[in-house]
Amino acid sequence: MKRLLAFIPLIVLAALVGVFGYFNFHKKTEYQPRELVGQPVPMRALPDLKTAELRDLKTLAATYDKPIVVNIFASWCTPCLAEHPFLLDMKSKGAVIIGIAYKDTPVNSLNYLVKHRDPYAVVISDEPGDMGLDLGISGVPETYIVSPDGVIIDKVTGPLDQQRSDDLMAKIK
Repeated sequence: MKRLLAFIPLIVLAALVGVFGYFNFHKKTEYQPRELVGQPVPMRALPDLKTAELRDLKTLAATYDKPIVVNIFASWCTPCLAEHPFLLDMKSKGAVIIGIAYKDTPVNSLNYLVKHRDPYAVVISDEPGDMGLDLGISGVPETYIVSPDGVIIDKVTGPLDQQRSDDLMAKIK
């Protein structure tokens, strides 16, 4: 009987390892916070990358009669470079894309856009990363659809691919 009681802690430990192991291997692999979907864009004026004029997303969205795409990127971001051809394709199909250069110097951002072609109608500089914090991004790239009244319609976390860019195009038409 004493030998049987000695094995109880081992059995309990094995059961806990099994339960924790199951939940560890069956969890979502991608974190996509979507708290701001359905909410207005944060009101923060940032400098235009080319003119240094202060711009805010709500005013930019209001200048177009259809939803706009807001893409957060950085010149140092490898996934941003991977999604870049899809942004160029979306632009060629009529999408209005506003870029936010996140935690990047204006010189590096401009060089990146010259080297890889500029898919953006306007690029604003978020060098300190404040707008990224306001939007609650988990990293770059992230892409939002914003209605003309400044409300966030949808959000994509991570780099765009063909399927994601097609889905975004369907939502802005």
